[in-house]
Amino acid sequence: MEFVNQVALVTGAASGIGYAYTKYLLQNNVKVALCDINIKQCQSVSNEFAQTYGHDKVLALHCDVTSDLVFENAFKSCIDHFKRLDIVVNNAGIFNETMEKWESTINVNYGGVVRGTMLAIKYMGKPYGGNGGTVVQTASTAAFVGNLFICPIYRSTKRAIVEFTRAIGHKKSFEHLNVRVMALCPGFSQTPMMESDRSSVYLIKEFSKMEKQMEATLAVQRPESVAKGLIEILKHGETGDCWIVENDEKPRPANLKYFKNKL
Repeated sequence: MEFVNQVALVTGAASGIGYAYTKYLLQNNVKVALCDINIKQCQSVSNEFAQTYGHDKVLALHCDVTSDLVFENAFKSCIDHFKRLDIVVNNAGIFNETMEKWESTINVNYGGVVRGTMLAIKYMGKPYGGNGGTVVQTASTAAFVGNLFICPIYRSTKRAIVEFTRAIGHKKSFEHLNVRVMALCPGFSQTPMMESDRSSVYLIKEFSKMEKQMEATLAVQRPESVAKGLIEILKHGETGDCWIVENDEKPRPANLKYFKNKL
């Protein structure tokens, strides 16, 4: 895939993996619409990148991936500003397993990905007058860890993303839509979500202690490693692919052997 004159829309772009995605896309000469629910932080990050890559390369947009209207307005604003759209990265995600907030995890992590993919098809898909394009979802290796019982809602949303990507990214769909759909599955990564105190976001409080014990035994990778994975999957991935990036290692397609070992 060539990146010349390409435009990307990235959700959850103001921090963590989304920030790293944006940086690496810009380094590869892709113009980026940074979308985030925190517009103040998003604008600050956009200004930061503009100093290095140019004000014509970035656009900060408020985006709530749970709102049909607000999310679609972000797509419209991106296209109005850059006059095209080639790549959509559905990255926005949260973690909350409490009785009061569990629905938000589903609405953002899975609903936001589905909504973003459908909007990408609407604005890039061949049947709707588009020129085709690529969608990449941020899933997680948590989707494949069979004994990860401490975060059932988060894990199930990531597994749903993988299954959704495989289905809508099927080659038959691509032949009709001309939109390549893929998923990137990071392992444990150093993000604000990982660094925060999450004792209050578990329905079962003991799970917070278990999580910290589990994290102590696992390697935590840099967001930059995940961003490198994004560039690799954009260059070499095929529609329906799910790629693994973990332990700061080179990203690789997830094969059936990997899935079986994790189940």
